[in-house]
Amino acid sequence: MVPLILIGAAVVGASLVFGYSSFVVGFVLMVVGVLGLIVFMSTIGMVRRPGERGTVIEERHYIGDTPRDDRRHRT
Repeated sequence: MVPLILIGAAVVGASLVFGYSSFVVGFVLMVVGVLGLIVFMSTIGMVRRPGERGTVIEERHYIGDTPRDDRRHRT
């Protein structure tokens, strides 16, 4: 609901400043849509489900014996 109000406010504000025409309304809607898409794509957090506490930053999988695998080669 709030994003629709903000989009409407942007269109009305641009129409008051630049005059009401279909070009201004279309251009403002296009700019607001692209800006909203950029903001949506750059958000880090997701909706967390019950039981999820942490975030996996990096996960590595090694195949075979690796020199860094200290857990298996303890003497």
